Amino acid sequence: MAAASETTNMDIEQHNSVSSSADEFSVRPVFVRTQYLIKHYVCRLCQDILVQPQQTICGRRICKACIDRKFGSENVIPCPMPHDDIDEDELAEEPCQETGLHRNQVVPDSASLRVLLREKCFCPHKVYGCSDTPMWKKLKDHVQICQFTPVHCTNAGCPKKFAKEALNRHLEQCLFMVVPCNYCGERFKRNQLEDHYGECENADTQCSICSLELGKRRQLVVHQRIHVPCITAAGKCYFYDYCKFEAATVPILKEHMEKDKDNHLECLAVQMHEMHQMTAKTKDLSTIGIKKVVNNKVKPLEKVVAEVAMAVKKLGDKLQVSETDGDHLVNAMRTVAHILQQIEQINRKGGMIERQIRDSGLDKVTVIESLSQSIRRINEQQNEMEKRLKGQKSASYEGVLIWRISDYKRKKSDAIRGLQMSIYSYPFYSSRYGYKICAKACLNGDELGRGKCLSLFFVLMRGEYDEHLTFPFKQRVTFTLICPSNSELDKHETFVPDQDSSSFRKPLTDMNIASGCPQFALHSEVESRHFLVSDSIYLRVKVEPSGDIIP
Repeated sequence: MAAASETTNMDIEQHNSVSSSADEFSVRPVFVRTQYLIKHYVCRLCQDILVQPQQTICGRRICKACIDRKFGSENVIPCPMPHDDIDEDELAEEPCQETGLHRNQVVPDSASLRVLLREKCFCPHKVYGCSDTPMWKKLKDHVQICQFTPVHCTNAGCPKKFAKEALNRHLEQCLFMVVPCNYCGERFKRNQLEDHYGECENADTQCSICSLELGKRRQLVVHQRIHVPCITAAGKCYFYDYCKFEAATVPILKEHMEKDKDNHLECLAVQMHEMHQMTAKTKDLSTIGIKKVVNNKVKPLEKVVAEVAMAVKKLGDKLQVSETDGDHLVNAMRTVAHILQQIEQINRKGGMIERQIRDSGLDKVTVIESLSQSIRRINEQQNEMEKRLKGQKSASYEGVLIWRISDYKRKKSDAIRGLQMSIYSYPFYSSRYGYKICAKACLNGDELGRGKCLSLFFVLMRGEYDEHLTFPFKQRVTFTLICPSNSELDKHETFVPDQDSSSFRKPLTDMNIASGCPQFALHSEVESRHFLVSDSIYLRVKVEPSGDIIP
């Protein structure tokens, strides 16, 4: 009897030990061999891997939390376990069916617990980069020393959490980081710096009308008061003589140019018709000999004028359906305005033709040849506009931009001298009906990379399908500096959009504030023989498909 009593006490101690151990493992981890464990160690109620495994008197295994919910405050319940593996006669003989399932008939399954505690599982910080797979029984110890334990950003107001080793990298771009203005030295949060640059008297400033880079903001004020194209752009419409529209600000003028493009194209047609009438007049010259010479020149000239008129009409149709943004339309209209100036010059030269024909009979040929040259120049301008529109229509719809920056040395020199601090790529799309995007490059660097790095940024643009898309933009973006001779030397940089940044919200203007990598690549790397080839560098911007969105 004494021996039996001693054995019973040992069983009780072992039971209590198992229960105490199980209490430390009440939360199910993510196991490496999930499918195997679900097949062999599954709870018959929740159909998931056992946690704090228990075994009933009828031999079924179940999670402790699952059976506790079934019992509630009762000590005896009808057995909730499925018995679909035995027939009705055998089921009637089960003790749990005769008197019900008693709470003391459910005991810890120490064998299953031991197996599960030795199974490898993923660290809960896997999402932050940890790739360790400790055994479940050692997971708690691992978590306490894991190098990828997330920590809150140290900047006041920033809600983000990052792995310890990624924190420093985040701080370099954190919008809540207090940094000095590069021009006046005052300190601001990074998300306030862009607004400050718009007001800072010492900031580098680009003219929003002609895109000229000026060294100081106060120089911009003077520039826009004395630079004739900018004065015109900020006031009268390019087609003022036709529509009589005058704007007080550039945005209002841009809006007018966008809305009234049909009327402006009609104006072009009128101007072309007037030019055609002017050339027709040259055929009514009084002198027969002169008429022969002039007609020989005017007939091919009329053909050229007709081709120009049809090309401009075709260009107008393209402008109406072009999927370009406001800025591109304004740029196109400026080119059209320049064509109008050329047409006015042709009209003046038409008058010269008549006067010179009346006064002499020889200089008319030279005048008409000069007129032909003017129209050839118009054709060149029109061809340039065609190329620009073609570049817009051939945009990538696969979420990938391959950007060749040619004439690198001159463009970097312009950036150093403050003539053009940044350049933009053609737009591309994340998918056929996706986000509209372009890239921005600062060859002499920007922010922390100024003077030592190539800075590369992602720019979200106002697109045609924004109403059907989800914002903020969440897709992962990868920048690549391409080595044309050896892809293994390519330099990659990937970032995940900050959901709190205005850069990734739905664009309310033509484009959002750029965001990306101010220190993408050192100048010494970019200008090495691996990357700088024939005075050109090649960049790739890849937007991961929506299936790769990171939560």
